[in-house]
Amino acid sequence: MIGILGVLFLLLTDYKRTETNILIEYVITFVVLALLLYYLFTRPNIYYDNKNLYIIKGTTLNTKIPFEDIQSIKFSVIGFGQGSNSYKIKYQDTNKQGKSIRIFTSFFANPVPKFMRCVQKRNPNVIITNGSFGINEFFD
Repeated sequence: MIGILGVLFLLLTDYKRTETNILIEYVITFVVLALLLYYLFTRPNIYYDNKNLYIIKGTTLNTKIPFEDIQSIKFSVIGFGQGSNSYKIKYQDTNKQGKSIRIFTSFFANPVPKFMRCVQKRNPNVIITNGSFGINEFFD
């Protein structure tokens, strides 16, 4: 939010002394920051209990994943910000189709190790990987 206000301040105070190319750079920066903020404020909320993983978008339940349907949980270095990472979760939906989601650690209401222990308790066959193999995570 402070970044957007800073860009707006620069645009409003310095627009008469700049060239057109610099104004275009300001506009592009503003659009990118606005899209990032839109994503951060509209991202789904992730919750879990001792049986299911819940993905809630807005005020409605978007996806409910029973722990028994989770096939793997893999650590990933992909994330937003310093010290942030994510986990890629593969599961079967109600039609037994394989799907996957990426969950960022800052989105969890409860810690990730506790989530993994709950899944492993309900589903001993789940594959949990705590290491990332670089570019391979894009193709898995």
